[in-house]
Amino acid sequence: MTEPIRPAQAVRSRARRQRRLAVMRRLGLLPLLERMSFLRERRRRAGENAAFAAKHDGLALPPLWWMHDMYAHTSWPLYWRSGQDHAQSLTERIETVLGKGEHAVAEWGCGMGRILRHLPPEWDVTGFDYNRAAVAWCAGNLPGRFSLNGDMPPLDAEDGAFDALYTVSVFTHLSAAQHEAWAKELARVIRPGGVLLATVHGRPEEGQLLPSERERFEAGRLVTRGGVKRGSRIYTAYHPRAFIERLFGDAFALRGEPEPALGQTLYTLTRRES
Repeated sequence: MTEPIRPAQAVRSRARRQRRLAVMRRLGLLPLLERMSFLRERRRRAGENAAFAAKHDGLALPPLWWMHDMYAHTSWPLYWRSGQDHAQSLTERIETVLGKGEHAVAEWGCGMGRILRHLPPEWDVTGFDYNRAAVAWCAGNLPGRFSLNGDMPPLDAEDGAFDALYTVSVFTHLSAAQHEAWAKELARVIRPGGVLLATVHGRPEEGQLLPSERERFEAGRLVTRGGVKRGSRIYTAYHPRAFIERLFGDAFALRGEPEPALGQTLYTLTRRES
């Protein structure tokens, strides 16, 4: 029988892994590791993907490389199930604030439409992404409007265009300058009284941050890990609550407490009246 991993062992294991990754990041080897990970993952998931595609004949399914790049896996069943679950969770939170009905809703960082394709059909939906391949795939396969954005603002939208906007695992991959710029841009495109739902890395596990990073985090400062393209999944940011409150406080009011949801920490904020 395999002996269970004790909490202290898990912490040491996470710390060792983070030190190894820090070395790989400095040497510029993370993209190569990602490619190798993709090839392993694609082989491992081949059987379940074939079965899913056969069962859902005619269903638009995204390219496996871009799924791995955005979601760290190549499983079509997981893409589908997690998209349904996250769409339901976000829909419930938006309707708690705005009520049921026809709403103009945007997803910033829509990727391959994992969540957006499961939103209520009566909503007027817009998807934004900085990945040209993702925007092209969504526009050719899913209902809604899709627009390409740069790694810095603006979005192709009028002031106050949306009743609600959500963004899942996007701020988690941005630089400090991008955080500041995009917080202002999201405030611009959400109407007064509208809702913003944003996930962040708000509760790093013990051992997940290096000692210098943990010190910065505990001081209420943003922690970023660069060495790769900003916005990519392997460019990582961690967000103490004090930082989030400073980032959004002028334009948004926090609604309730941040909560563990959608695999990260979810903040629900309402746009202040002008």
